[in-house]
Amino acid sequence: MSHGVTKSSKNGNNVQAQDSREGSQSLPPPPDGGWGWVVVFASFMIHIITDGMTYSFGVFYAEFLTYFDEGKGKTAWIVSILVGVTLSSGPISSSFVNRWGCQRVTIVGALLSAACVIASAFADNVLTLIFTIGVGTGFGFGLIYLPAIVSVTVWFERYRSLATGIAVCGSGLGTFLFAPITTSLISNYGWRGAMAIIGALILNCVPLGLMFKAVPEPPKTPASEPMLIKSKKSPLKRSLSSQNVARANGKIDEGDVARLTLSQPALNKPNDLRHQSSSRHGSGIMLRPDVLYQGSVTSLAKFRGTSPERVQLRESPEKTVQRCGWLPCSEESKAALSQMLDLSLLIDPIFIIFSLSNFLTSIGFYIPYVYTVPMSEQLGVTNSAYLISIIGASNLIGRIILGFISDKPWVNRLLAYNLCLTISGISTALAMACWEFWGLALYATTFGFTIGAYVGLTSVVLVDLLGIEKLTNAFGLLLLFQGIASLIGPPFAGWLYDELQSYAPGFYVAGGAISLSGLILFLIPVLEKGNNRRRWNQETVLEEI
Repeated sequence: MSHGVTKSSKNGNNVQAQDSREGSQSLPPPPDGGWGWVVVFASFMIHIITDGMTYSFGVFYAEFLTYFDEGKGKTAWIVSILVGVTLSSGPISSSFVNRWGCQRVTIVGALLSAACVIASAFADNVLTLIFTIGVGTGFGFGLIYLPAIVSVTVWFERYRSLATGIAVCGSGLGTFLFAPITTSLISNYGWRGAMAIIGALILNCVPLGLMFKAVPEPPKTPASEPMLIKSKKSPLKRSLSSQNVARANGKIDEGDVARLTLSQPALNKPNDLRHQSSSRHGSGIMLRPDVLYQGSVTSLAKFRGTSPERVQLRESPEKTVQRCGWLPCSEESKAALSQMLDLSLLIDPIFIIFSLSNFLTSIGFYIPYVYTVPMSEQLGVTNSAYLISIIGASNLIGRIILGFISDKPWVNRLLAYNLCLTISGISTALAMACWEFWGLALYATTFGFTIGAYVGLTSVVLVDLLGIEKLTNAFGLLLLFQGIASLIGPPFAGWLYDELQSYAPGFYVAGGAISLSGLILFLIPVLEKGNNRRRWNQETVLEEI
């Protein structure tokens, strides 16, 4: 194994030297701090607000059951569509981010979701709430969800795991805070007043979104301005190498070319290209292969064969120009959307198994959040909303601990991921054996801690299995699968209650789906071992020939 890494490192150095001679430049390293910590704070607060409302929606759900007197399955469609639309709109959000940038997309999403939540305060039936909260607020949250992650990753490289870990911990804290807050608001102002106040709280995402600034350009110094030299290359190569200059946030403009290029013809770009590059807001950010990776980028060295001091995610100048260099904004957005929805991964057996696992997890994931409160109330448990808070607090701790240990080289991240899902599912099924608050609190603690792996480790496990180059594609497809599965889980559990007058079947379905999702992932090492054996046999045959 070490020989392979050494060889790859040498090849990487040769490629780097060759690229340098060709005049292309690698992405400058992110600041790993500075304003980036303000971005982390903004993302943290956004997660508190958006995920806090989503995961504590079971409090509203219990209120809607009483107020509208509709079936539990039909009422559950509100939160189910909210989650499904939020996740499924991820690829659309990525194309918007590519065109208009994180700031604008987040602000539009905040305004849309806040308006829809406030409008929900005037709803007279469940169907209206399905459209206002489910579709409208779901799409608004979808526009916020992706920029809240991407805006952090582009600012950090070495400390990316820490930065994204802090940001997404807002989800657990939001769940912890919003459950009692929502209960108190409903007690004092009714569900309509509570909905209007929470809608106003969502408006705070507007100034928070303004903090999602793009990564600044490196300072212009004489040392950073190489002397222009004549090149004997063809005009096409000169143009390609000069245009392949991207900042850490993916933006390309004439200032970058003037400072970094070794090819003089780029200084004489046509006026329309100058205007086009300088008017771009999204900057092709979603075309970066590492933009959705939430772990420390320095840990990717073992997959990239490069120095751990600086992992350079490189591609040829021609490919960069083709994908994000001088494409019109609309074409750039289409490129980002098509990259996330490329179906070529569906023939990869490892990805198929991982997708099936994610689908099953998403079926059961939201059932405890929606039905824990009404289930505990049926058992006569007081302060049932605090069970959601316990899930949120343990989820916060779980994400921190699991994220921390996942960056350790001695940790098998796939094994940790599998075990957490399996334990989470088993505990959900066993929750039906509890009949008082402390027993349910123990379940809430176990579920919240272990399910943190599902959210926090998905991207790093994907990179371990498929490589960084396929992450954007794999993540986009997973968002769609998760969104579809989220539409199934809560309504199906509600339908089971309507038919059987018991919450137990719904929790058994959730527990069985989540535990099965963890168990089937144990097949992946077997597949990898078989693939390695076949590859070794092929190499042996070739050597003998």
